[in-house]
Amino acid sequence: MVNDFLKKYQEELTSDRIQIKEDMDLLETKIKEESKFLSLLEESNETYFKEFTPRDINAKNNEKAEEIRLILDDLNKQLDSKLQLLKFYDSRLLEVNALIKSLLQNNNSLNVTSDNNTTSNENTNIEDLKNSLNRIKDYIVLDPYRAKLDLEKLISKL
Repeated sequence: MVNDFLKKYQEELTSDRIQIKEDMDLLETKIKEESKFLSLLEESNETYFKEFTPRDINAKNNEKAEEIRLILDDLNKQLDSKLQLLKFYDSRLLEVNALIKSLLQNNNSLNVTSDNNTTSNENTNIEDLKNSLNRIKDYIVLDPYRAKLDLEKLISKL
């Protein structure tokens, strides 16, 4: 029952984390686009004849550049807050994964002692395999490389 709750909570955290990561990617793209536009505006303001003219040549460009700087500040603040939120979700996921792992180990130790009394070693191996596969399933989205390595280890043990 507790294990089911933790797994559901873990799935929710994972989906929220993925959404935050997508939001961060979108913000990073917007920041890059706005930065490029700002650099284009600044380049257009840097003319060779600027020192020789008595008035501001590109007043509209300067206004737009200032507006983009404000937008960039806002986007960077949003990105920082998303990054803080991502760190929060990462820490929560680590805690939940640790809890799930400890529950599985406790259940495995209980299952192993009860299984030794009633069944053979093969059932224990099948249970260990199931638990290992469930554990891998839990973090395959977060760390596919680690999941692949763990699957290869399981295959080599068979």
